[in-house]
Amino acid sequence: MAIYKTELRDIYFNLFDVLQITHHQKYGLERSDVESIIKEFDTFVGKEVFPTRGETDKNGARWTPEGVRAPAVFEPLTRKFYENGWFALGLPEDIGGSPVPEAVTTACLSLLTGANCAFSMYPGLTKAALNVIRTVGTEEQKTLFVPPMMEGRFGGTMCLTEPDAGSDVGNLRSVAKPLGGGKYSIEGNKIFISSGDNQLYENIVHLVLARTNPQIGGTKGLSLFIVPKFRLKSDGSLGAANDVICTKIEEKMGLHANATCELIFGKNKSCEGYLIGNEFDGMKNMFLMMNEARLYCGVQGEAQANLAYVLTAQYVKERSQFGKTIVEHPDVKRTMLKIRAMSRGLRALCLYTADLFDHHAEDEVGLLTPICKAYCSDEAMRLSSDVVQMHGGYGYCTEYGMEQFIRDIKIAAIYEGTNGIQAIDFVMRKILKDNGKTFASFGKKIGAALQNPAAAALFPTELTMMGQSMQKAQEVLTHFGKLAMSGKMDDVLLHCTDFLKYAGHLAVAWRLLESALVADRQLKAGQSLQAEEAAYLQSKIQDFRIFCTYYLTENIGLGKVMLQADINYQYA
Repeated sequence: MAIYKTELRDIYFNLFDVLQITHHQKYGLERSDVESIIKEFDTFVGKEVFPTRGETDKNGARWTPEGVRAPAVFEPLTRKFYENGWFALGLPEDIGGSPVPEAVTTACLSLLTGANCAFSMYPGLTKAALNVIRTVGTEEQKTLFVPPMMEGRFGGTMCLTEPDAGSDVGNLRSVAKPLGGGKYSIEGNKIFISSGDNQLYENIVHLVLARTNPQIGGTKGLSLFIVPKFRLKSDGSLGAANDVICTKIEEKMGLHANATCELIFGKNKSCEGYLIGNEFDGMKNMFLMMNEARLYCGVQGEAQANLAYVLTAQYVKERSQFGKTIVEHPDVKRTMLKIRAMSRGLRALCLYTADLFDHHAEDEVGLLTPICKAYCSDEAMRLSSDVVQMHGGYGYCTEYGMEQFIRDIKIAAIYEGTNGIQAIDFVMRKILKDNGKTFASFGKKIGAALQNPAAAALFPTELTMMGQSMQKAQEVLTHFGKLAMSGKMDDVLLHCTDFLKYAGHLAVAWRLLESALVADRQLKAGQSLQAEEAAYLQSKIQDFRIFCTYYLTENIGLGKVMLQADINYQYA
């Protein structure tokens, strides 16, 4: 049985050697400070969180007439998580937070998510709701809700989806009628609400999309409301129940320990909410939470892929068949090299994107968010199948916890906007809408790496592949533009998913190239490197080569498919 272990060396390499996060002087942190934070957090995760993974998956969350019960072991774990200050990590100091670079927050979130994704969602959604309130809430709303959320007394959710409005958010029917004094009567039915009800918090703050004027259709008519499970008195103490009723929890393929609820607001006509932000700015304000959640979906894939790789690496070095450990068999060795290259590539991409927040590169963050969400979740799903395969029959059974990765990862490709919708957003809004300016700027960064003399000397074959892939990407986008101008939008939409995957391969190849070049410099500069460190640096060079060989080559086929205009796609 594999024991909990993480590649802290690879996390440090990304943070300090590649991203150089200690250059963010506003945080005043030295490398030793950051290493101490991450190591302490990793110890907490290994000791307190990871041991709950299998047990809580088996027992799951339960619906009862008295309310939803998350696994009992989450109760002391939640208290410890807040008492140790981990919820405050990355939040502003003026609300009791502990500011650190965004990439550090993401690295720690990854460790937590890999160890128990279902648990991580309870504080994760709470932080996302908190960020909306502190960004667009009134001073009174901040005073009422921010302190108890920081203390771990109040949890949080986002409530969008309805039975007849899944991806089609503009079809929402929940209504909000003014009661005076800034209060509204809320009525509606919301489904698929992660962490929607539980006993881990004394109150739950729901952020609910609803219509103040049913005559204004589409997303333009939506406003956002704070709807607590229990009403609050003027002094902030809990009042009466607020007519928010959980009628069931979903029986899901994975994430059994997270309560995915159907909630009815105002069944008894006595549910009260508070408008947050301006009326009709509901989608704009909810996107503050949704964009955070979409990046987190990418981390859900990356985190579990990396933990699955480390656990599997232990297994293949211990399991013997035909007189030798199975990692010595060529097929297993090849598969493990592919898993390592992709999982590390996903980590590099997610940490790079997180670091962009500290560089205030909003346009590039917007471009990479759908790639992180869709590409990382899709590729992590592919890797989860590989790690089960590496464990053979044991992987198919629950004993080693590998099949849980498949079940827990899959949802990241579905919620917070399916990956198909992410691809449409990526191509239509993030590229074509601004005539490809942001994508071109991103391409210049990749192009600069391809012009690096050291890269050309070290990776001539791989750089040629990347250059050809970049050129083909421009051909595809020119083709898309012509189709759009001629009104053939369905022909563009047909290949949005293909192009997102294509761009994802390029983005990860670039991040692995940057890592490989740093590793090469360190190898050449290190006269007395220890064998373990030298082997790690060599593996970074190998990761890039392996990724190009097995993943970037997929762009050859994708490029041809996207440029073929004579395929008649029909489905009866």
